[in-house]
Amino acid sequence: MAKLNKIERLKVELKPYDFLDRIDMLDMDNLSEDDRFYLRNFGIYNHKLSPHKFMLRVRIVAGRVDSDILEYISLVAYRYHLRITITMRSQLELHDLSSSNILIVYRELQSRGITTWQTLSDNIRNITTNPLDGVALSSRMDLYPIIEEMESLFLSNPSYFGMLPRKFNVSISATTEGSFSFFSSDLYFALAYRDGVLGFNIYIGGKNSATAKSVDIFVQPDSVVEIFEAILKAYVEYGLRSTRSKTRLYHLLQEIGVDRFREYISLSYNSLLQSSGELEMKKRAFDRFEKLIDGRYAYRYESRYGELDPKELLDISKYCSKEHLSIRLGVDKNIYIIGLERRSIPFESQTSSANISLCVGSRYCSLSLFDMKDELSYLPIDRIERLGISVGFSGCLKGCGRHHHVDIGLVGLRTAIYGDTQKSIRLYLGGEYSRGRAVARLLFMAIPLYAIGSMIDTILDEYEESNYSDFEDFSRSVLNNHSKDFLVLWFLAKLYYGTQKRLKPIVSQASIEEEALMISTISEDIDIADGSDETIFYKSIQSISQKLWGR
Repeated sequence: MAKLNKIERLKVELKPYDFLDRIDMLDMDNLSEDDRFYLRNFGIYNHKLSPHKFMLRVRIVAGRVDSDILEYISLVAYRYHLRITITMRSQLELHDLSSSNILIVYRELQSRGITTWQTLSDNIRNITTNPLDGVALSSRMDLYPIIEEMESLFLSNPSYFGMLPRKFNVSISATTEGSFSFFSSDLYFALAYRDGVLGFNIYIGGKNSATAKSVDIFVQPDSVVEIFEAILKAYVEYGLRSTRSKTRLYHLLQEIGVDRFREYISLSYNSLLQSSGELEMKKRAFDRFEKLIDGRYAYRYESRYGELDPKELLDISKYCSKEHLSIRLGVDKNIYIIGLERRSIPFESQTSSANISLCVGSRYCSLSLFDMKDELSYLPIDRIERLGISVGFSGCLKGCGRHHHVDIGLVGLRTAIYGDTQKSIRLYLGGEYSRGRAVARLLFMAIPLYAIGSMIDTILDEYEESNYSDFEDFSRSVLNNHSKDFLVLWFLAKLYYGTQKRLKPIVSQASIEEEALMISTISEDIDIADGSDETIFYKSIQSISQKLWGR
């Protein structure tokens, strides 16, 4: 039997649920790492790099929140001078709490029936869905009752509370159209039809750097909760618990295979497992005002890439209460106001952030190298929005900006390869994320931050010249049929030489010889090494990148 990691040994000594009785006895100014682990199971976050700062994450079931609850949270934020963010799991975070008030605020929320449990650490995180679930024209059913029943299985259950090998993200969707991809989830119930019957195909093992894979199981709506519990039991029983960085469901599947895990599911699922049906999914970007099933409208109020101030939240909650409107938090970090009679609202978003997903950055996270809002000024945002390009921007390699599951992925880092140590960007390209086909590939290890806008413009020039109407289609038919090194050299050469040459669609993977010939059409000065191995472009990549950015 493999040796348990430190966190797993803690769970053996004391279950996270049983730590509840010890919280009131803690010295919040002198927390140990063990204390920090246990507190995270209750939604209380503190890091040793910022020991006097606390964050509280609020669980919002499926992103649906009553206006009076939202008003109460905004008043709490007012009272304690807190900052508010929306997460990509449709939750709220309260920042700038201190050792003197974190437990006061925690208790206040709990007393109002607002839970923060299982929002961090090794838990089933907030179950996400399309923010217009049940009301969109493309919605086939209201999933909220199912999600509530799923949550009732684990939220206060000591057997699951903090006891999973690692965090477990769950998503479920019953809309046939949308721009939200849930294939980065550990478990995804995707709308499908089998023999004319509505249900869900099951995908497992996704994470920030990998897409969930089909486990070849179809379930009808009335079986979702039962098979959800069977999957949870299988992960708790057979999940890896040794090396902490390799304990996600993804890693278990890498070790045993999807077929074996399917067998584990069947051990506690009492019905016959049916094979997958036909996935029912069409990519479409929602408008700010979206017409609903009942003829009314939903409005997408766009946050400042997840940031909200208490007054903003208070104004929204009061307006919705007065007009009897519903409120939902989206996985895109925006607020959806539902039930408008007309396509109008007395206030509007101050930003346009529908296409760009950011991690919270160094203002809120000690692990991030970037203050994400400041670095956005280097991007051609207007062009990105006009073309409908999805961008994921993470401040570190943990990937909270989901840079693998977008058209263009960016990760902030610092490097000295172009001279003095400076802020730089890793660039990922070519994600086929809508149907979970492929994550974006890492192309550029480092582009100076000041130059990222010109590189993105070069990529977007190529896209616009291709005449494809969707970047994902462009990636599938053009970019992903070429090697990574070729694409790096191609875009570097286009940027350096200012050429208008463009790539053309091809039906299969281009050969090294074909790619070398294409590079030579840009300039005869580009040095292509002899041979047919995958390093023939390396020398030219180094040369041109230094000419462009070296100091």
